[in-house]
Formats: sequence, structure tokens, C-alpha cells
Amino acid sequence: MAWLTLMIGGVVLLAGICGQCFGIKRKAPAHPADKRVGKMVVTIGSVVVGLWLVAFSVVHLIHLHTVGHW
Repeated sequence: MAWLTLMIGGVVLLAGICGQCFGIKRKAPAHPADKRVGKMVVTIGSVVVGLWLVAFSVVHLIHLHTVGHW
């Protein structure tokens, strides 16, 4: 389970970073400040979720290594 969580966290983190590099195209033009803030919210959200999942997985793996069972 920890390995699955670790993989999902890594994928979410990479997806957030790649989404910021390649961006999302919109049909309707938005105000430049709205685009900047929206991009910042997506970046912060993806980093928080990705890092939380990675930290959760690392803690579980350390627990497994130390105790020997879940």
C-alpha cells in the first residue's frame, strides 16, 4: 500500500509540475492577473498534495522497516 501511495504521490507531483510547464489553453481570454493566480493555486495545490503523499509513504515504509509489519 505504501508503494502505491508513493507512486501516486509522485505522479501527482509530476503532473502538477508538467501542467505548469505546458499550461492549460483556454478559449476565452482571461485577465492576466487571474491567469497568474490560477497558475499559482494549481502549482501550490499539486505540490502540497504530491509532497503529502510522498511523506505519508515514506513514513509507512520506515515503519515497516523498523517494526517489520504494518
